[in-house]
Amino acid sequence: MRLLIDGYNLLFQSIVIERGLQGDNALRAARGRLMELLFELIDDSERVGTMIVFDAKEAPPGLPDRYVHHGIQIVFARDWDSADELIQLEIRKHPTPKRLTVVSSDHAIHKKAIARGAKVLDSDEWLDEQFDRQRRQRETKDDAAANPDPDIKQRELSDEEKRKWLQDFGF
Repeated sequence: MRLLIDGYNLLFQSIVIERGLQGDNALRAARGRLMELLFELIDDSERVGTMIVFDAKEAPPGLPDRYVHHGIQIVFARDWDSADELIQLEIRKHPTPKRLTVVSSDHAIHKKAIARGAKVLDSDEWLDEQFDRQRRQRETKDDAAANPDPDIKQRELSDEEKRKWLQDFGF
């Protein structure tokens, strides 16, 4: 695992909560939207190394305590007092914590992760980074589409060059 996410912490920092909905159905819908957002934000190669942990005395009806969705491992902290405890255990038992990034705004989790050498990001900071990365990728694709041959340098023609081209083509 390379990315360990505090699920509800990230969910409440994200844009997936629909105003006006309440109860288990709202939470289930928000979790689903969060998973779709993560699918868009996390590269294919990173999803396999991602775990998101949610507080839950029981997994939602019809779901096991652990399952994989779009390559992301989803864990409900059923046998724990909180997701924080399970996240801290995952940090402690991680074989290469220097390669681990922990996403949570909980500073007790930050302390445990930093003590093991893991990178930590607040949930809102991580989301901002992901949105920025996604925007840069779109811009790069747009630039590539506008200039499909990177060896051809585009520049603005001078007035003299424009006049010469127009003259050469009989205008």
